[in-house]
Amino acid sequence: MKKIKNSRMWKGFFINMLGVIIAIILTFGVNSLWEKHEENKRTKEMLILVRNELVANKEYFKNHERELMKDRYVYKKILDSNSNFAEIDEDTLKVYLSQAISWSDFQLTTFAWQIFQNSEMIQKITDKELVIRLTACYFLIEKGREVMMNEYWDKKKNTKTFELEPVPFFETLLKNKEAVYFYTIWSMDLNNNTFWNIFPLVYAFIDYTVMLLDKHGDYRYDMDEKDNEFESFLNAKIDSFINARIQE
Repeated sequence: MKKIKNSRMWKGFFINMLGVIIAIILTFGVNSLWEKHEENKRTKEMLILVRNELVANKEYFKNHERELMKDRYVYKKILDSNSNFAEIDEDTLKVYLSQAISWSDFQLTTFAWQIFQNSEMIQKITDKELVIRLTACYFLIEKGREVMMNEYWDKKKNTKTFELEPVPFFETLLKNKEAVYFYTIWSMDLNNNTFWNIFPLVYAFIDYTVMLLDKHGDYRYDMDEKDNEFESFLNAKIDSFINARIQE
């Protein structure tokens, strides 16, 4: 009788222990799944911020390009006038002056990318093409901004003189060899100035990276094959942009 009682006691003990072990395993398992869910959620939210930041940076480049195109138009008109400003009405000349003495504070935002690349989230993304393209894309847009500021806006500041009236301003400007050289270069045909090619390149990089972000998942890639696809995408985008610009 005692033997049966002990047997039942041990059986109950093991059942209870088994229940406790299963409960612990379930608790840790559920917690682990929840943590992974929350981690994936945070990563997704961060990638959305990065995506929106890239779209905003593309618009910054477009605004910057529009300003350069305005400059190009004004420089060409002034140079073509051969100092005969009487042919240009006063209001138009004032608009030209306003454009000629203005410069851009070229905005760029990389806040979301800086947070993301310095976090643990980026290390857990198995989509290596996405990480590679994101890194390359931000490197390009940051270098593009540096080139714009150093090669264009800083030089523009150095070539301009301040006059109150348009005619004296442009007369002085056209006597400045450095200014004439700068304006001649920038009033050139778009297709003969390689500097302008940075815009379609940036737009294509951003478009491709945004496309990857929109379809992000746990992908496995043959990177050689993906590099060929990437190059084809960029070339098609750049050709399309240049062809559209030629027809303008």
